[in-house]
Amino acid sequence: MISLVVAALAALSAGFLIRALDRRRSRYGVFLLPGVCVAAAMVLWVLLQLGGTGSDPDLHWLVWALPPCAGAVAAVITALAVAPRREARDTAELERVLRL
Repeated sequence: MISLVVAALAALSAGFLIRALDRRRSRYGVFLLPGVCVAAAMVLWVLLQLGGTGSDPDLHWLVWALPPCAGAVAAVITALAVAPRREARDTAELERVLRL
């Protein structure tokens, strides 16, 4: 169970780090990227536990290492997908409001 806590905290910190490195972070909420990062990490953690890697001494490190990495990848993909769409929508809405 300690691997769950460590994986969750590592994924949360990775999500906040990715948010801090994103130049367009003002386009979406504070907890979007950390939330996506933790959610992806926890899903992978559960899948790894169901796959039996948590009880295998040779593969036990996968339960500690893969979830934060997969969460970070999911957060980067989310940042790349959400920010341009949100920026375009915000610009269109601003132009609509300014034309009134």
